[in-house]
Parts: sequence; C-alpha cells; structure tokens
Amino acid sequence: MYPLENKILAHFSSRSRRPLTRREIAEQINLRGGERKLLTKSLQQLVRSGLLEERKGKYRLVPPQRTVEGIFSVADKGFGFLQQDDGQREDLFIPARFVGSAMDGDRLLVACRVSTRDRRPYAEVIKVLQRAHRRLIGFYRPRGNGGEVWPLEQKLGGPIRVGKQAKINPGDVVEVEIEHFAAGDRDACGQIIEVLGSPEDPQVDIETVIRNYALPQNFSPAALEQAATVAESIDGDEIARRVDLRRLPLVTIDGETAKDFDDAVALQKKSDGSYRLWVCIADVSHYVEQATALDQDALERATSVYFPGFCLPMLPEALSNGICSLKPDEERLVMAAELQFDQTGVPLAAKFYPAVICSQARLTYTQVAACLTDPQQSALENSLVEQLAAMDELARLLGRQRQQRGSLDMDLPELEVLLDERGCPVDLVKTERTPAHRLIEEFMLAANESVAGFLHKQGWPFLYRIHEKPDLEKLQELQQLAAECGVGLVLGKNPQQGLQQLLIDIAEKPEARLVNQQLLRSLKQACYSPNNSGHFGLAADCYCHFTSPIRRYPDLIVHRILKLALTGSPKSASVSAAELLVLGRDCSAKERRAMQAERNLIDLRRCQVMLGRVGEEFFGTISSVAEFGFFVELDDLYVEGLVHLRTLKNDYYHFDPTLLALLGERHRRQFKIGMRVRVKLAKVELWRRRIDFTLVEEG
Repeated sequence: MYPLENKILAHFSSRSRRPLTRREIAEQINLRGGERKLLTKSLQQLVRSGLLEERKGKYRLVPPQRTVEGIFSVADKGFGFLQQDDGQREDLFIPARFVGSAMDGDRLLVACRVSTRDRRPYAEVIKVLQRAHRRLIGFYRPRGNGGEVWPLEQKLGGPIRVGKQAKINPGDVVEVEIEHFAAGDRDACGQIIEVLGSPEDPQVDIETVIRNYALPQNFSPAALEQAATVAESIDGDEIARRVDLRRLPLVTIDGETAKDFDDAVALQKKSDGSYRLWVCIADVSHYVEQATALDQDALERATSVYFPGFCLPMLPEALSNGICSLKPDEERLVMAAELQFDQTGVPLAAKFYPAVICSQARLTYTQVAACLTDPQQSALENSLVEQLAAMDELARLLGRQRQQRGSLDMDLPELEVLLDERGCPVDLVKTERTPAHRLIEEFMLAANESVAGFLHKQGWPFLYRIHEKPDLEKLQELQQLAAECGVGLVLGKNPQQGLQQLLIDIAEKPEARLVNQQLLRSLKQACYSPNNSGHFGLAADCYCHFTSPIRRYPDLIVHRILKLALTGSPKSASVSAAELLVLGRDCSAKERRAMQAERNLIDLRRCQVMLGRVGEEFFGTISSVAEFGFFVELDDLYVEGLVHLRTLKNDYYHFDPTLLALLGERHRRQFKIGMRVRVKLAKVELWRRRIDFTLVEEG
C-alpha cells in the first residue's frame, strides 16, 4: 500500500467517523502538489480493496466485518442463499462470484457486505465449515486419459475428475467419493467407490434416491440375528396372560399388495343401537424391546419408506411380514382398544389391554368397497357382509361427529404409478378413496384419539401427534383463492369451521382439487412432541399415533408407555419428557426425510411416463402463478408442469401479486389460478423432475 493510502486510512481511523468529500480529505490531511493529484487514484484503490466505501461522492471507512454461519442453498444459475442459524433473519444472498467451492447443503462462514451501488446486503463465502456431500451420485463419462462424474443433481456442480475406468460403461450411474473439492478454475477430484448400473434400470433409480437421502437400507447383523430367533408360534403361558379374542370375527382390510397387516377390526351392534368396536394392533413391543439391536435399527429408520413397487421396512421382514403381521387364521399378539359408542357415534367408554387374536379374513379395500356398494352381489359370507354394513354405518357417524367439531376432511385422489415386470413405470392411474378406506381411517382415528385421551388423563408423558394452527397470512392467501373460485371463506374465532365449510362449498366445483391442494399447503406439518398443543386438522384436543407400530417408531413408543400405564408401573419407569422431546424431533425429521424421498421418486416416475408423450396436447387447470410463468395440473393424470413466461407470445406479461395472476400489458389478457387451459408437452427433464408445457389455447 502506498504512503498516501496509509495516510488516508490513518486519518479516518483516528479523527473522522463521518463521510468526507475528496476536497475535505485533501484539506484535512494537508495534501499539496503531487499528492493532491494522486488522491483520486488512491481513493479508488481503497474502495476497490474494500477498505473504504463511496456513496454520492463521499468516502468513509468500511464498518468492521460481520460474519455469520448458516446452511447454503444453491440456485440453478450458480448464485445461492444462506439460511442463517437463528431462523429469524432473512436468507442472505450470495452472488455466484463469491460462492467459491461451496456446494448445496454445506455449512458456511460468510462475511456480510453491502452493495455500494444499491445498498442491498449480500454475503461472501469465507470458509466451508462442514461439507454436506463427501459422496454423491452421478453419471460417468470418459475424459482424456481419465474420466469424470457429473452429479445427478445439477445444483451440486461438477464435474468430479476421476481416474481411468476401463470396466465402467459411459453413462453408468456411479457413487464417487470426493477427495479434493473444486477451487477456482480447478475441478473437484475423487474416486469411484461403487458402480450402481445403467440409468435405464429402475432399481438404480431407487438406489439413487436411497443414497441421496441417506436412508438406512441394511439391518445390522445383530438385529437380523435377533429377528431370526423370534419364535414363529406363541408360547402358551403368554396366551394365558392375555385377554382371549380369538373367537371375535376380526378382519384386516388393506390394499391388494400389502403384506404387513398391523390392524384388525371387529364390530358388534347392540339391540339398543349402540356399538362396540375392537381395534386390535400388532403387539410389536412384545418382540422389539427397548435398547436392543432391533430397537436401535428401528429408531435409526423411525418409519418405513414406500416407493412404487418397493419398500424399505422399519423392521426386518421376519417381523414386519411374519410374526407381527396379523395374517388370517394365525394366532397373533395384539394391543386391543375396545371402544363403545352410542347410536349417534358419541364415545361412551374405552378400555385397553394385551390380547391374543386370530384374524378370520384378509380383506382388500376393493372387496369391501364392492360389498358396501352392492351387498347382494358379494361373495363374502352373510355374517361378514352384515358386519361390514354395520362398520360402514358407524364410520359415517364418526365422520359426522368429526365434521361437526371442525375436522378437515380433504378428499384428494392420489396417483398410482403402474409398473411393468421389470419395475419400469408404464402408466399413471388415479386412485379414489372408497368407503372402505374411510371405514378403516375412522376406526384408526378413533383408536388413536382414545389412547391419547387415556394416557393424557392418567398424566403419563408420551409422544403426542400435534398439528399447530396455520399462520393467518397463509389462510388469507387461501381466502383470496377461494374468492377467485367464487366461494367465500370466513376466518372467525373458529377457523376450522370456516375451512370445513369451504371444503363443503367447493366439493362439486371443478376447482375443488385446486382448493384442497392449496389448503394442504396452507397448513403446518404435523409432528411428534411430548408437549400437547392439539391437532388442528382433526380438531382434536389430544391425539397420538398408536395404530401402526410395524412401520412407525412413535407408535411403538406409545405401546410401551400404554403397557406401563396398564400394569400400574411408576411413571419413573417410562421415558422422561426430555428424552421424548429428542425422540419427537428425531422421528419428525426422519418422517420428513422419508416423505421427501418418496415424493422424489414418484416425481421421477411421473416424468418417465410423460417422457414418452412429448408433443401431445392436454387439458388442465392453472394451479399456481409466479413471476416466471404459471403451473398447470393436467386433468386425470394430476401431473404438474410449467408454462414459462418466455413462451407466451404476442404480449408482455407482468405478475400481479394481489390478483395472483399474469397480466398482459397490451391486450390485458390474464392467466390466473383456476383458469382452464390447453397445453402441449414440450420438454421433460428427468434430473430436475421438471415438466415444461407450452400454451395451446385457453380451455
């Protein structure tokens, strides 16, 4: 640094805290002759060096550097944002030129800056504190005397240089371990640790998602050994200690491909019109004891993960599809909830106990739905037909009770991916919720709520399933959408009642699915917690998960605590509130991870099906609008894609956030949520799970 620049900095540091013009600087440090001629050049150099900042012809010292930590999220064009740890401040923008070697998901230390041009804050990466990706999945390509791996997720950058690979085909999907991260113009380098196979193999897709989301795939040898030693028959002494329900007409009702049957139900309708319902749940806690290898593996997963045609179970198959599964005509251990309701579906009493059962039939949703629709044509036994009719009757009463208290019943059809014998997706089929689905849902909801009420009243600490109230801003956005669809939404003291009425009012309109989806996005995500704050969606003061211990770890915890409560054990024998808080957060995070992985693969399968339909035209509905275009959901297929702003011809469009619409400047044409359009499938990008449409005409 030149002497003049040192003199300028010394003056600002010791005497002047206020901004100074060039003339004021020259006068205050007594510049004469040649130094005065060099002043402008010196000031410009100090600004370029980041030591001074200039605004409107005045200069001052740059304030001391403020640094923050957070998680980096990269955008498609190379720039990114830092999510700060406190969670209260807005994300910091990081321009692409200041990203350095940071990758999506990395923990960073950044310096906070302010643009001298427009005074907007931004950040510059100082250091990568923790790498999110030491390994990643990508495509292999030969390059010169070696090769390179391009990440499947483009936002992870690339390529990673690797040594020559003679036995790997170009285009194969591989897992690479990064040894040196990218820096400046130098690519990252590493070594291939496993070849997953051809991208045309559907199992490779599954394996890729499993690894990208770090889903536990293999059980420990100790857990498998423990599962193998579980007896296939039940000890007579254990049966003697339990309530014997083997004569009850219990049945399981599940999907056609289900193998893990964790609930069986039976119903008795009394002469006075009241009901006695048994909900029997597989007693997984009898086989999976706390702190064992099986328990540790189950906690590591926290939930089963379901992909089209493939499952990652929470428990080894010897348990999930074996001794714990309530198969027909086989004795099984259960935890039973015996519930009584009056003629209108109001709960009268509930009791819980360990029991032994023998399911009398394995029914499917399709069978039950057909029986309820036309009992005379059913091939089921008369006694079973009568019991199913009574079950349907009670389920409708329970649904009415929930509706009256404000429970939100969002009837969203799902999309099933049809696979061929290799597991490749061939078609997309809409699946509707039938009365059979609703029947089981109502009984499981009733059992869950009853168990939660019992443990809550007894003062036992346990994991509640909570669902907090949505933010008012989100509900107001929904209110605006509802108004655009010609339906009112009243947000009074009881927003649940207003939302429930909205669902009723919109049910017969073509925009019903759109409003249901937007309502779902408006709600917060349910989670597990030892602190009860109620369940907004179900309008329940007290709720937990009890009915699926084969595939959800929180249900297993509730079973263990319920057993302690029933045997009169001291509360100190249970899990402490502090431990439950950690468990709740852990299980909630792993549930979200599983949901994201499931959604990711389903989105890929949808894109793979649509890849063969590029050029076809479809009718659909605008589902959301943004500054860069609008999204269209296709009829029946429920596939969503983007019509980009740049593809809209003959006008210049801008986004109106008040109307949630794109408005044409010249012709005043509008594109807004709920509008019917006809589109052509233009492009499918598998790696981005993205579908692009072009507009053909308004529908």
